Amino acid sequence: MDKSFSQCLICSSSKLTDLPDYQKDHLSKCQGCGFVFSKRIPTEQELVEEYYKYERGFELSPITIKRYNELLDGFETYRQQNNILDVGAGDGHFIEVARKRGWNTYATEFDDKAVDVMKAKGINVVKGGLDIANYEAGMFDVIFWAEVIEHINNPIEELKKFNYLLRKNGIVYVTTPNFNALSHKYLGSKWTIFNYPEHLCYYTPKTIKSLFKNNGFKDIAIQTTGFGPDRFYASLGKSNNNISTEKVRQKTETKLFWKGIKYMSNKLFNLLGIGDALKGTFVKI
Repeated sequence: MDKSFSQCLICSSSKLTDLPDYQKDHLSKCQGCGFVFSKRIPTEQELVEEYYKYERGFELSPITIKRYNELLDGFETYRQQNNILDVGAGDGHFIEVARKRGWNTYATEFDDKAVDVMKAKGINVVKGGLDIANYEAGMFDVIFWAEVIEHINNPIEELKKFNYLLRKNGIVYVTTPNFNALSHKYLGSKWTIFNYPEHLCYYTPKTIKSLFKNNGFKDIAIQTTGFGPDRFYASLGKSNNNISTEKVRQKTETKLFWKGIKYMSNKLFNLLGIGDALKGTFVKI
């Protein structure tokens, strides 16, 4: 028998409304806080089968490495104990860049293949979920949580762990798809972001701010930026190599005109809250 949640995962309200166009992903919306999540609880077998589909060991784009370094430039302000943790680190690309900059680096990851990749790089990684018993209280300056929160249905439990592991005024940097994205408004349930049981929770600037605020954090910055052509066309069942995401990224790195287009687009996306990517920095208070 399938198990399901009867209360909102972030405010505990029992006033949930099933979303009629999203039955395949079992989505419900909380009438109390507006949070959208999968009411159905996936089995362990469903999750194992889903995550073993992931490809590992790919090369990282130089542009992505540049973006990681820009993020780490911003983290320097918080660098006191010199410890950084990547929760759900994948192949460990980000944490590898951080290590090259002199950080004491730590990582967690569920997938066996990804753990093997990181161990081969010499990264200090623990297989499985985040277990606070593996670390000291208040030892981290920064917790990096990129494209993970949408995969879990226990966000409050994770934030309690973060509170324990971060020093006072340490930060969490989180990224996740934006439920309010322009792509979603156009594509509806066809947007490939909606994919049970891979993705279980869907955040907006309002709901992610509420989640962190109610669990001991204050937002420093919340942004919505970007548009992914690859995912957009895949959602329509099409492909368009002329405007692939990577080609667009290369143009915006090297061509002044396209840099300007990117800058203005992201300004508008952020102002209206409709960028594909939701990015937040939250400080422990």
